[in-house]
Amino acid sequence: MQNSSVDKFNYKIQFTTSTVYFLFSFLLLTSIGCQKDTGITYNEADRTIQITDNINIDNGVRDKKPIFNFTNYEKFLSYVSKSDHFLIVPLKNFKNTNSDNKVVLSVRYDVDDDIDAAVKMAYRSRKYGIVSTFFILHTATYYSKKVGEELIRNPNLIFYLKKIQDSFGQEIGLHNDLVTLQLMYGIAPRQYLKNELAYLRGNGINVWGTSYHGSPYCYIYKYYNAYFWYEYPDNGWNYEYITKGYKTIKIEKDSLSSYNFSYEAGFLGQDYYFADSNSIKGKRWNMGMVNLDTIKPGKKVIILLHPEHWDY
Repeated sequence: MQNSSVDKFNYKIQFTTSTVYFLFSFLLLTSIGCQKDTGITYNEADRTIQITDNINIDNGVRDKKPIFNFTNYEKFLSYVSKSDHFLIVPLKNFKNTNSDNKVVLSVRYDVDDDIDAAVKMAYRSRKYGIVSTFFILHTATYYSKKVGEELIRNPNLIFYLKKIQDSFGQEIGLHNDLVTLQLMYGIAPRQYLKNELAYLRGNGINVWGTSYHGSPYCYIYKYYNAYFWYEYPDNGWNYEYITKGYKTIKIEKDSLSSYNFSYEAGFLGQDYYFADSNSIKGKRWNMGMVNLDTIKPGKKVIILLHPEHWDY
């Protein structure tokens, strides 16, 4: 009986030790797994960016993609900001800025989907002393949602835009999806645009310029949103009329001056234009594909980035 008791006691000790070891290993592996899944590093003093009392953006860096990540993005910002080769200006100043001994450079962001990523990029632009231009898409879900026949604005939108403009010193522009509004939703674009600009400017958002959005509908129905502007030339697509099903729709048009716009980003006459939405030999363009130092002083360059491509 004594031996039996000892065996039971030893078994209990072994079982307890094994249980503790298992639990410790499980917790360790779980902890490691969680860290690997998030893949976030914090190189900034500001671990979060506050939008309102109830809205904060995680300011961590994710490097899941080998090229399109904030580490490479910051290397680009550091390079152009420290180089004497470039004169960096927002798009509102691009057309009237010239230099004999520097390359005039503007960095443009079309914020198609991810407003959080745009805020993080604006934060980093300010960090490197760069003033860039962020075009806000009025048909994006962060801007508005369709309720019945109306587009209802996100009430928090202005706080995001003020963070980009006021806190981080960047320019705000409007990403034009106006022909799409008319074609797909039956919304009169002229009155809509007047209302939106009154709302934005009335809330302290200074909108000087616009850029036209390449909606997926553009490729289905063969149009550019730039067709809203009289200033945009006929390029052979459906410049005045669009056929949708059994209907032929005449495109509403107007002039930039009617809305106090000083420029359209597609009409600025730059010497070089690079965009991460373009493809070169099957690969999406990135800053590593071109040596900007080889561009001669006096030339003018626009680089277009989409925030959702970079914040993985």
